[in-house]
Amino acid sequence: MNVEVQYDDSKSKDDCTEMCNKTADTEPLQKEGNAESEVEPKDSRRLITQILLTAIVTIVTASAGMPIGYSAILLPQLKSMNGSLQVDDEMGSWIVSVHSAASPIGALLSGTLMDYFGRKMTLQLCCIPLIAGWIVIMSSHNHALILVGRILAGTAVGVVAAPCQVYIAEMSDPNLRGMFSSIPFASYSFGILLVYMLGTAANWRMVAGICMVLPAMSMILFCCLPESPAWLVKKGRIEKATRSYHWVNGGSTAKVKREIQQLVTRVENEGAQSKATQRSLWRTFLSSNVLKPFIIVNIFGLFQSLTGVYVIVFYAVEIISTMQNSGLNEFHAATLTAGVRFIAAIAASVLLVLTGRRAIALLSTIGTALSALCLSIFLQTDFSNSTYLILSLLIFYVAANTIGLMILPGVLVGELFPLKVRGIAGSLSFTIINLTMFSFAKIFPFMKSLIGIGNCFLFFGVTSIAGSIFLYATLPETKNQTLNDIEDYFMQENLLWITRNRRRRNGASKTQTSKV
Repeated sequence: MNVEVQYDDSKSKDDCTEMCNKTADTEPLQKEGNAESEVEPKDSRRLITQILLTAIVTIVTASAGMPIGYSAILLPQLKSMNGSLQVDDEMGSWIVSVHSAASPIGALLSGTLMDYFGRKMTLQLCCIPLIAGWIVIMSSHNHALILVGRILAGTAVGVVAAPCQVYIAEMSDPNLRGMFSSIPFASYSFGILLVYMLGTAANWRMVAGICMVLPAMSMILFCCLPESPAWLVKKGRIEKATRSYHWVNGGSTAKVKREIQQLVTRVENEGAQSKATQRSLWRTFLSSNVLKPFIIVNIFGLFQSLTGVYVIVFYAVEIISTMQNSGLNEFHAATLTAGVRFIAAIAASVLLVLTGRRAIALLSTIGTALSALCLSIFLQTDFSNSTYLILSLLIFYVAANTIGLMILPGVLVGELFPLKVRGIAGSLSFTIINLTMFSFAKIFPFMKSLIGIGNCFLFFGVTSIAGSIFLYATLPETKNQTLNDIEDYFMQENLLWITRNRRRRNGASKTQTSKV
């Protein structure tokens, strides 16, 4: 794939580079005084702007979480009613899984949309089909319209995933990137929790109407945010990139100039390399710094589905109803698991600041394995009637898989891929992950009826053990590493993290601060 800097029509390549130097000198980026001062902005100012940016992104990701959890409250209501909208298990599985079948469509589109319109604009555009989907569902009078609404919402959710991770990763400080990149998953979880809570008190049509509020709000608030400097530089819009970088990070004129020039240089080098080698998209993906992270992210995503992370979201009420017979309200129990998921997602955001990605991944997979295996044993013994013991294990299972298995694949999409393919590689990864999610969601009712819910959790536990082994061997540690550092790591010959070259340049990781 040819990756070149796109310059304004009226400017040559040399003029554009020169403009980068002039812009940093002439922009009113700081108060009057020494233009080349190295005085840096207060950390609190930079932190507040990045928190504000992330908070607005979380509104659209919360909107995306609501259709994910909606099936859990929709199916029981449709199954309990009479008339043309009553569903059986077959139609119910389609209503659940068609959302994940449509998400790859949006994920495929997101790469093109990100590269053409930008990260921010793509997140605004995805709200349109999401709102349209809720309108169709709310006004549905047959199964076909419900499926159409689910397809529209699923497509929008597929579009959201990659640009929100790329946008936050490109706008955040390296030491805060992990926390900010994980917060959208906390808001996904909050969206699921919110729709569960609404489902306990309102009819499914009313819930669909309420769900339109957040995406409409996010479309308006995104107008307050700048576009990613990395994307702007890639398009040759140096002046806008400079203003965007300063809005997010502040800094002296000299510092802003250095950072933007680093972006310009990297993009120009990538463009020159691609032009010299005439690489096709296929050959680009076969390069080591693209293929290796692509394999890691997508196998991680496979384990995410096979360990039941999203099955428990899609079928929460039905699964809980088969696990206990004490008369405990399934909707309330499902809402409890959603609340635990939300709290665990927030905890994961904190952990990503305090500890490395590898530790979180292993904690999650091992915790998921232990809780799933215990659930399998207790569900098939005399303990199966111990409702609160089973519910406690289920809560631990949800918390464990949320902390790493649910959150980390998306975080890694924003961190592991090089700039030249970050958009398309991210969209393809989310496409594959969503196809896996669709397949498993579709077959789960058949799997549950064939082997029983206890053996389903046995399967989740075994795959969690396999996932922990894979992640221990391959997952790189990216905490506090710049995106350039991560890209350079994948240029090494090793495939496994445990066989990496441990020699490091003294101080390299400390002196690099670019967020390319």
